[in-house]
Amino acid sequence: MRILFCLFFLTISTSYAQQWLGISSSNYSGTYGIYNNPANIADSRYKFFMNFAGANADVINNYASWAAPFSIVGLMTRTVPNRYLAPSGLPIFSLSYIKEKTNISNVTSFASIDIKGPSLMYNFSKYKFSIGLTSRVRVLTNLNNTTPDVAHILVKTTFDPNIFGVRQDNSHFSMNTNGFAEMGLTIGAVIKEQEQDFFKIGLTAKRLNGLFNVHLLADNLDYVIDANALRPLRQDLFFYKAQGIYGTTSGDALRNFSFTPNWLFGNLAAGTGYGIDIGGVYEYRPDFYKYDIKLKGKWSMDGTKNKYLYRLGFALLDVGSIHYNNPAYVKQVGINKPNVYVAPETFSKIDSPDKFYHQMNDAFNIAPASYTSDFTVVLPMALSTNFDYKYSEKIYINASWIQSLRNPKVLGMNQPSLIALTPRFETKWIDVAAPIALQNGYRNLTIGLMGRFGPLFIGTENLGGVLNIAKPNGINFYMGLFLPLFMKLPDSPNGCYVETTSGLKHELRELFKKNKQKRKWNKVR
Repeated sequence: MRILFCLFFLTISTSYAQQWLGISSSNYSGTYGIYNNPANIADSRYKFFMNFAGANADVINNYASWAAPFSIVGLMTRTVPNRYLAPSGLPIFSLSYIKEKTNISNVTSFASIDIKGPSLMYNFSKYKFSIGLTSRVRVLTNLNNTTPDVAHILVKTTFDPNIFGVRQDNSHFSMNTNGFAEMGLTIGAVIKEQEQDFFKIGLTAKRLNGLFNVHLLADNLDYVIDANALRPLRQDLFFYKAQGIYGTTSGDALRNFSFTPNWLFGNLAAGTGYGIDIGGVYEYRPDFYKYDIKLKGKWSMDGTKNKYLYRLGFALLDVGSIHYNNPAYVKQVGINKPNVYVAPETFSKIDSPDKFYHQMNDAFNIAPASYTSDFTVVLPMALSTNFDYKYSEKIYINASWIQSLRNPKVLGMNQPSLIALTPRFETKWIDVAAPIALQNGYRNLTIGLMGRFGPLFIGTENLGGVLNIAKPNGINFYMGLFLPLFMKLPDSPNGCYVETTSGLKHELRELFKKNKQKRKWNKVR
């Protein structure tokens, strides 16, 4: 029972694997802003930024909601009230705690763990470009193209007597779980800084090493579940037709990983690949002259300030793939079999890819020689669009749109689409943001909250899941710790060392600006 439940609810898109909405749009996001748009690294408010560690966990789906009298957080942290504990001390779990939606045709779920490791960036402000080195480990699970009948079994298990003897035809689903390590090199540069118009671009090149993969692409399943005649508490499963693809990496692929040069840059991992992110950012700076400063006799822009009225960014993320082809670890087979009987407890106590591999062989009579050692998993390619409006020096309003560009039915990772509106309060040392989003392919409404206090931030994009409000469809939590060195003006040895725009030059610029606006207006008329 628990195995099927975990397959659904604990493998149930906002980053948001990629999102970190509360922190990623901030002007003080450092390397965390790179993942949504690599151009964010250029013209940063930091001279130097070093990330120590960051972690994000996300679960969301459009079918099952949590209706227990205690929260998911309480279950995970074992802080459930005593009245809901069994004599063994474990929480009492009832299938009635999971509520299902019956009026949907395509069930989707997404889960991710995103661990951002040591990363750094440096701002060469004199030359108007920045460079960053990042590391992370990502685990993504997608369950897509799933019928409600299959989802019902995954949630309520095969114990439900209402499904006994009812034949299900043309069932289908695609499930992919992928874990991989990622190293990235990011370069961002300012390519235009002319009065009110400012434009910067960025590129991230990534080396990918596959840690593990398990995938099931069920194209056509015709089956029936019935009670076992000799064991009433067990069920028989009979496939009239089973057609699809199954693949996995062995447990040794994960056990033998190491952060050595041979593993990172050689072919010792289960799979390797490459990816890129590319993006650009435009800023409209109508009051650019207010940020002119004179340093050692030369005029430049104040690098400590946010100078835009609004900022618009576009990025293409996660273009690439991981090729799993290490014969020591990789196995894949196509299944197309009629009349397959699966005895009770054939699938039980699945605690490793190796055990699942052997149980699949037993269930479908697959010979080890039938497997191949070659498949490719695509990255969750997506288009990221970001609009940031500066209401005042400390108050901003951000709109984000992430659109998945992958077919959820193919073998690979899928970034669920979302749209979000995030008001935030931002200063050099403090950020407070409250993202409101439609996540998981615009299916789930979530409200979040994030706070940054100096080098530490903590947040969630799903307060309902954390606080157990309104039967949540998932949960999200993230945090990070870093070392920041802010951009600053040089210490002034005399009053003339640093000057802001003033006097005659300022007045002439204002006059030219008004004349330019007048000419544009006359041209329009």
